[in-house]
Amino acid sequence: MGKILKSFLIVLAICLIIAIGLTIYVVVTILQIDKSQMLNLDKLNTINAQIKIYDNTDTELVTTSAKGNKTIGLSDLPEYLPQAFISIEDKKFYTHHGLNYGRIVKAGIKNIFSGTAKEGASTITQQLIKNTHLSSEKTMTRKIQEAYLALKLEKKYDKNKILETYLNVIYFGNGSYGIENAAETFFNKSASELTLAESATLAGLIKSPRTYSPIHNPQKCIERRNLVLLNMLNDEVISEEQYNLAVATPLEIVESTDYNSTLNKQILDEAMTILNLSETDISTSGYKIYTYINKNIQDEILNIYNTELENAILVIDNKTNSIMCSLGNCLQNRHAGSTLKPILCYAPAFEKGLLSPATPINDSKTTFGDYTPKNANNKFLGWTNVRIALAKSLNIPAIKTLEYVGVQNAQNFAKKFGLNFDKEDNHLAIALGATKYGFPILDIANVYSCFARNGEYDSLKLIKEIRDSNNKVVFTASNNFKQQMSAETSYLINDILKDSITIGTAKKLSNLNLNLCAKTGTVGSDNGTNTDAWCVSYTPEYTVLSWFGNTTGDDEKNLLSTQNGGTISASQSNKIWQVLKQHYNINKDFTRPENVVTLNLDSLSLQNQKLELASENTPECFITKDIFNKKFAPKTVSTNFEVITTPVLNLKKYKEKLYLTWEGLEYLKYEVHQIIDNNDKILTTIDGKNDSMEYSLDLPKKESEFYLVSKYKNMNTEKETISNSEKYIPNTKVAESDGVFKKLYKKWFK
Repeated sequence: MGKILKSFLIVLAICLIIAIGLTIYVVVTILQIDKSQMLNLDKLNTINAQIKIYDNTDTELVTTSAKGNKTIGLSDLPEYLPQAFISIEDKKFYTHHGLNYGRIVKAGIKNIFSGTAKEGASTITQQLIKNTHLSSEKTMTRKIQEAYLALKLEKKYDKNKILETYLNVIYFGNGSYGIENAAETFFNKSASELTLAESATLAGLIKSPRTYSPIHNPQKCIERRNLVLLNMLNDEVISEEQYNLAVATPLEIVESTDYNSTLNKQILDEAMTILNLSETDISTSGYKIYTYINKNIQDEILNIYNTELENAILVIDNKTNSIMCSLGNCLQNRHAGSTLKPILCYAPAFEKGLLSPATPINDSKTTFGDYTPKNANNKFLGWTNVRIALAKSLNIPAIKTLEYVGVQNAQNFAKKFGLNFDKEDNHLAIALGATKYGFPILDIANVYSCFARNGEYDSLKLIKEIRDSNNKVVFTASNNFKQQMSAETSYLINDILKDSITIGTAKKLSNLNLNLCAKTGTVGSDNGTNTDAWCVSYTPEYTVLSWFGNTTGDDEKNLLSTQNGGTISASQSNKIWQVLKQHYNINKDFTRPENVVTLNLDSLSLQNQKLELASENTPECFITKDIFNKKFAPKTVSTNFEVITTPVLNLKKYKEKLYLTWEGLEYLKYEVHQIIDNNDKILTTIDGKNDSMEYSLDLPKKESEFYLVSKYKNMNTEKETISNSEKYIPNTKVAESDGVFKKLYKKWFK
């Protein structure tokens, strides 16, 4: 019994020491609250949140803060709106005095076992204090200060005043502070007009604006909204009928078209990744963010920005892979159309040596299983080559190439450049951009900036430096380029996409006089209109992306059938390049890798769908040039012109003229020989043509023999062939010629 008592006293002593220690710690922590952290009622209406954003010259671009935000009275809100926040954030709001001790104990136990202060157990009063008086750090010291100030606030303000103030300053994400601003940002209406479903949606955002964002994570947003509604049902503040109606309501978000708002969102999104902090934490910590944005360029391009249609513009400095201009919502996922063809189809084929720009490929109606695609204009070129197929953005060759490469291999290649596919994207239609979710506009732009850098990939960036509230640098951007495709493959793609401007779908850029590559893309709908129009163009220095589309799902707001990548997007891109040309000397061309070679090909072989090198006998008119990765260059030499075709010579006379006739070939030249008195002389040399040919002379007065010698045009070769010989003996019968007019009559009217 004595041992038990002794053990009990020891445990009691330890608990007493811990209690005294905790009490001292709490008292000291409270005493350490400085004047800036003391309860100040004036602070309650100006949330402690200010992010300053600067351009590339360190000039303030925009300040994001709650100061001056719109407010609304509690009595002006629908009754269910504040109740939504109480049900999900603080059920005992009207009964506690600032702290929920039961939740504190549970959270404390979890924190002890986890070794962190992750579990907050904050009441609405505590959240208000944290957002207006304290930093966002998750420490025990701050939690004690928060609890102390919350108790003091409860003695100063009544519950309704606390709730009203809270709703007017709390952060909802997307740069929105307060319920009135959030209602306008997400639903384009006043908070007084919010429905039950909309109110529950906003209440669900508070825990983690980014995680439950209706823009970035709509499915998680709906799940969180429905949890709020379930809590309200269980709290008996809404009926089962209201609950059922609200959970069945689709999520209908109206995004802001203000370019400052979308740019801020983009910058915050990148800052969250860099600092590994929530949007709320960043927004309440006084960070200064320095960006690569060129304010002067952006303001000029803003004059080109189309405010009547949904529009996004990006300009990238390829050297640093940084964004110097961003307008519109460049974070949104969109179906990419034909902009995927270079990276998903042709680049992986070039990388493995499966194809080259000159490879013959058949553009004809083809059925792949149960899939029968067609080209944009429903026309087919027949046998063509990869260069023309990509420059003109032909669909059938792209799908054939993807099938040849393999869907999984192509996806694995594209993933190296930041493109992620859904498991359902396991079909050939992805060659034309038919993926389940599409890709962020930013990611498509980044793919093309990689082509501009000869295959080097790095994450696209807006932010070059971040400083904390004490002006201490906490992040500095750096380049981490990685060679994800060979320079040879990249150069081949670039060379073809230059042709897109001269013979392909991006002709509206042809007047710029730049070493410019471009790829367009268009996504159509079942009713003949378009939902997306893309044009991505680039030089070694800059990449420009112009996108138009419709994100509403309302077909009436689609682009017209004439508004596609090659028209509306390419035209806007042209104007953007004109702005850039006024400020920069854009004159670089792409550097050809040593292993990219230009080879002479036999075009007659190409006509027969064979990729063969021209021989020394191949006539110049049958030589075509193209570039190859030396590693995969063709080795077979054409034998088409090893033997010269021998012509058949015929003699005819007409009146006092003798006519020598034969069927010619354009790649040959013909020497006309006459033997008279055993003397062989060349009468003339005639360049051949693919037609009937003739040579006329006065009727010889002596016996003569005629023949032809055929040689290659413009070739340093001794090869030749001799035709049959024909004799003419004066005063003997020779076949009469039809004459010029008779010959034309037969040719034209037979």
